[in-house]
Amino acid sequence: MPTETEKFMELKKTQEELKTKKIRLEEQCKNKEQELRDLVKEIEQAGYKPNELKSVIQKKETEIKEEMLKFETSLQGVSKQLSAIEEG
Repeated sequence: MPTETEKFMELKKTQEELKTKKIRLEEQCKNKEQELRDLVKEIEQAGYKPNELKSVIQKKETEIKEEMLKFETSLQGVSKQLSAIEEG
């Protein structure tokens, strides 16, 4: 059975380990916060508002889908014309 001194030393060791982990986590947090600030700045420099990105993305996706549908329709027309030429 550990003595009181051994228990104290073990607790002191655990305390030091936790301090080290806390310092490391605080540093990681600061780095992530800086990365986020840099990302927000980059988004703003690209002419977008970070809070509106979701709606911008949805709008762009809708535009792309519409263009793809137009292209697909156009390809179907060309395909029909090629088939008519091949048959004729």
